[in-house]
Amino acid sequence: MNNKQSNQSNNNSSEYLSDTLIDYLKKLQQENWYDLTATFREPLSSILPKLREVDEKEIYDNYKLESIVKKLTGSPSSNISVNGIREWLNQFETYLDKNIAYLLLKEFQFFSEDSIKSSVENLRNKLLNYLIHREQLENIFNSLENPSEKTEIKFKRWLQSKVIRYAWLPLDDCESQYQLWSYYETNALDGSESSCPSVSKPKSLEDYFKGEYYNSDKVTPQSTVFVFMDYTNATGSQLSKCISKINSLLGKYPKWKDSFFIFLYVVESKIIDKKNLDSKFTANNNWQTIADHTMLDYKDEKIINLLSHYHITEEEYDNFIQKYCERSGNKSIGYHNHAFLTCTHRSCPNNTLSFFQKSSSQEWNTMFQNSQVRSSIPYRQKEKELGIADFEYDLYLVRITKLFNYCYFELLDFYPHTLIQQRHFTVLFYNILLQFSNAVF
Repeated sequence: MNNKQSNQSNNNSSEYLSDTLIDYLKKLQQENWYDLTATFREPLSSILPKLREVDEKEIYDNYKLESIVKKLTGSPSSNISVNGIREWLNQFETYLDKNIAYLLLKEFQFFSEDSIKSSVENLRNKLLNYLIHREQLENIFNSLENPSEKTEIKFKRWLQSKVIRYAWLPLDDCESQYQLWSYYETNALDGSESSCPSVSKPKSLEDYFKGEYYNSDKVTPQSTVFVFMDYTNATGSQLSKCISKINSLLGKYPKWKDSFFIFLYVVESKIIDKKNLDSKFTANNNWQTIADHTMLDYKDEKIINLLSHYHITEEEYDNFIQKYCERSGNKSIGYHNHAFLTCTHRSCPNNTLSFFQKSSSQEWNTMFQNSQVRSSIPYRQKEKELGIADFEYDLYLVRITKLFNYCYFELLDFYPHTLIQQRHFTVLFYNILLQFSNAVF
């Protein structure tokens, strides 16, 4: 019985396949023979992977390189020229490698001196806009008898003159902040603030904490905002060190735990773990970072999309990065293995991709210098050598007038911010005056 059923099933399957085959052949008869053979008439290249432009030639020319030179004018390198860029690109082995390097340089995030000046002004506005929405400060302002009329403009003026206190980052190896504050004073503060050194001039945090004025009835921690500033906040490492230092000071002066602590940055990355930092800060959660720009990560969506446009895979990109970081003598792609495409007019952060700015190999020439200061002598050491402290320009002018035995005391009426902020010219100017006074008097 089972054999019969099996034979019958096989016969049914055969009949079904025969019918299906017959139906298919009938359909083929109805098809145009030209259409059926169309695939076989296509050239072989149509079924092979397409050749990429980036594998065959340079996708850049002198005109395109000239646009990069214009963008990078004022960068911390003497190598920024069409020929200099070509020499740097020629270190990369294949057309693909050269073109990837070119695309990264094309999208490189560069902050010129003018853009820094614009950023510090933006940071001041962002700072005020952030503070006017703090309920604690708003309640204190509304409780004041003067001014009687409570407007946003008057609120901001109160913040500027009575609340905000600018402070140095409590780190010994952070010379970059000093130059930035000079930009801030001349480009962000208005005339009334600049005329009040006690308000506009940064001081050390401990000077504030133990100062007689700041421990009087005129000042309360709840209505005091300490503001710090630097160029970049890439991994949060520097900020973590600052928080640790501030915590130590708050241990000695606990009343200031109710103050606000604001950190201003020209550019900040997205990877900062603020929740982790928040758990470390002993201040009563009254702290914040404010940045004018976001750092361009080497794996930013913008970069990946650009590479994809040229049919460059992410795997090829990763291999390229690893290969040339090692070629430039660096095991990691950047500080703490985080890498960015960012540079300011004065230095290149050590978080920037290493083959752009850091080489321990004599066979590799970098595009930028990664020194954090232009001179090996820290800015503040220069100030002490000249008898100047904490950017007190008035004291500097007093010192100049003494060289002239007070014969030209009207110099105090002249306030040359620009000259004094450029430290190279400051030293030169001082030395010339010194020689002149010795010769005359």
